[in-house]
Amino acid sequence: MIIGLFVRHFKIYKGAKYIPFGINQKEMFNLFIGQNGAGKSSILEALNCYFNNSEFIYHTNEKRSEAFVSPLFLIEKGDITNYDKKVQQIIPIISEVLLNLSFSSSTNFKPYESFFEQQKFLKSIKETHYVFTNAFWPQTDNSNQYFITFDNIIKRKIQEVEEFNDEKIYYSVISKLKNDIIKNYSFLYIPVETSIDDFLRLESKGMQDLMSEDVKKRIEKTLNEKLPIKEGRTQRKSILEIINNDLEDFVKEVESTIQEIDKEYDFDKEFKAKTKLTANHLSDVMIETFFSKRKLKKNGKQIKYLSAGERKKALIDIAYSFLIQEQNKERKIILAIDEPESSLHISMCYDQFSRLEQLSSKYKIQLLVTSHWYGSLPIIDKGNLYHIDSEEEEISINQYSFRNYFEESGNNPSDIQFKSFFDLASAVISSLRIQETNWLIVESEEDKNYISKHIILQKNLKILPVGGCAIVKLLYNYLYTPISQKSEKKELNGKIFCLIDTDFQGVGTKDFLDDHSNGLLKMRRLQIMEHTNEIELHKIDTDIKYPTEIEEALDSKTFYEALNKTIEESDDLEIKGVFDKFKFDAESKNSFIKGDKSIIYPDTTAVFEGNPSKEKDRIIDFINKNKKEICKNYCNVSEIPKPEWITKIEEFFNK
Repeated sequence: MIIGLFVRHFKIYKGAKYIPFGINQKEMFNLFIGQNGAGKSSILEALNCYFNNSEFIYHTNEKRSEAFVSPLFLIEKGDITNYDKKVQQIIPIISEVLLNLSFSSSTNFKPYESFFEQQKFLKSIKETHYVFTNAFWPQTDNSNQYFITFDNIIKRKIQEVEEFNDEKIYYSVISKLKNDIIKNYSFLYIPVETSIDDFLRLESKGMQDLMSEDVKKRIEKTLNEKLPIKEGRTQRKSILEIINNDLEDFVKEVESTIQEIDKEYDFDKEFKAKTKLTANHLSDVMIETFFSKRKLKKNGKQIKYLSAGERKKALIDIAYSFLIQEQNKERKIILAIDEPESSLHISMCYDQFSRLEQLSSKYKIQLLVTSHWYGSLPIIDKGNLYHIDSEEEEISINQYSFRNYFEESGNNPSDIQFKSFFDLASAVISSLRIQETNWLIVESEEDKNYISKHIILQKNLKILPVGGCAIVKLLYNYLYTPISQKSEKKELNGKIFCLIDTDFQGVGTKDFLDDHSNGLLKMRRLQIMEHTNEIELHKIDTDIKYPTEIEEALDSKTFYEALNKTIEESDDLEIKGVFDKFKFDAESKNSFIKGDKSIIYPDTTAVFEGNPSKEKDRIIDFINKNKKEICKNYCNVSEIPKPEWITKIEEFFNK
């Protein structure tokens, strides 16, 4: 993956600058926001220069000979075998030098302060990863400076290895490094103004990059597969051999015929030329010929006849479809998209970004995305957010993590939090207006998965996790105002239900607006009833506030089995020993582990050190740290009794 970018004199980036993609962590999803002209797209375009030799646009009036682009790569040590054997020798050396550089050792390092901040994190994973860079110089003046500002230091260290003392050998292996990078990575850039019609042609380079080598390999395998020439004979030849032999026979026949006229004629081979077709030759031609006859359509219409927004959506949809195919891709895909929301109706923005987020989180595709639609901020769980601002050619880049973005809202640019909720609320309302959509807004991805397992609705339902109780309540308040408009009642074709857990910190009623009278918007919290052990859906301001999480409001037997399976799959021997000391309470109504309502109780034959509740706390701690795995095991069970509170939510939407 790319972990950062060194750049100099490219477009808006005057002078040298380092742009990190994750200061304290490596993430697959990287979102760049900011005003037009701030430098968001320039980052993607610079990388496109490096990988695809696109035009290098120089900063005005700066020395062209000093301009460069140099990505910083991070690879797992096991992946080094994908590189040339000599390259395998130099990557660890480059990595060691970069990780041991000191910011104070040279004034030339001043523009790269962000790299040295990131260096602390890179050092923490040096046992498992290598880091290296490689420069693209559009001008030849400094084209042998492969490691930009660090070139002399790195070159000297590499040449301490006797094998690389010779200048020719040194430059040869450095050249192989660049070739191997291009071989191992496919950088797919989709600018705002891209010709979507051309890109969506299956035979285009963009589509081939998405397919990786899988299709070519299938064709080559078929061409090279040995087949019996005649029934009953043991002699076998491949299709490729048969084609080559037939063509060779044809040439000889023509040659023989023309030599009857004049023996001086012949079809002589060019010097060192390969006359036989290879599978590689044919696969490229076959792909282009075969796929060129197939046009992507929607509702019978060719993509080029759709609106600009529909074309952009089709582009993301087909990219997603190719990239999620389970295949061993020889090259790692890096997908860079400028403004995926461009020309798209606001009601469709959520789906667009949700799909992109899935590509990174579920399918491990690195994404670099620029956007003006801030509604993506509350819905993306994993990744890095970069706010780019430029003033008088001074570019500042501030990084935030989506995980705690709203927790640190006081440090965010003043307009972003407001705009993010406004954009998202607008998208939700618009979808109700034109798509007949229902929305269930919840705290976490696990909430979404648990509910999705059980809920059945006739109408279109989107379950939206936003990252916490406070965010659910804030979004509820943003939605309340537009839904309050009398004119909206007839226009809206769906409903919104907001669901939160009950906890001591999150149940506050300050500034909270009650259910809307028009019945389109409702907010409830999960609440265990002390005397009946039933789970009810309560208003925010009721007096009963016994802490209740969704993990405690599920089918007890299934949750116990999911917990048991997660513990069995764990490497934690201690928790296995502790869990064996407890038995399942078949009479339990809900999936509580805590307190007297617990689904487990101490085995009377087990030996406890002190109070059994202390060991139960160990189980509770395990649950809190392994919610994702428990949820997965729960949802993998085929048939589970539906909790009554989910039926209540269904009734709200079906009214």
